[in-house]
Amino acid sequence: MFKPQPTKGRREDGVKVEFVYCDGARDDVQLSGDWTDWRAIQMFHEGGGMWSVVTPVPPGAHEFKFIVDGEWKHSNRHPTIGIDETSLNNVRVVLPEPRIESQKTIAEPPAGSIPLSKTSRAASRASDTGSTTGSATGSAAGSAKGSSKSRTSGGSTKKSGGLFRRR
Repeated sequence: MFKPQPTKGRREDGVKVEFVYCDGARDDVQLSGDWTDWRAIQMFHEGGGMWSVVTPVPPGAHEFKFIVDGEWKHSNRHPTIGIDETSLNNVRVVLPEPRIESQKTIAEPPAGSIPLSKTSRAASRASDTGSTTGSATGSAAGSAKGSSKSRTSGGSTKKSGGLFRRR
């Protein structure tokens, strides 16, 4: 069946969804569903008895069927809805596409915050030079660095910055 192509710049509504039929077909398979008012969409033979098509479908629950070699059929590989074999349709729930924030929004830190990369580099430089300005452990380490006094107690020598064994 002929399906008009969208004109350049026009966006078809819906989420792109792939439908696959592989329950046996001789020559032709088409997809038909409630979102197209049951108009047929041609499926493409992928080989090995598999037919597929990607088509836009609006978010929500939708019923569909396949037209296999001219005969309406449901697939046993998809969930079904209906009362008996004659009224069964396949059903699929299509979720809306996730909203993705622009890169600019994600890349910019909140107002008044320091970017992580600058903080990491500053901390890295401080640990390389032994200077850890502004931290409680840094001030203790800094004062121990300047102090060369040691106290002896038992079998160990204790320096202000830590415990060292006597040799």
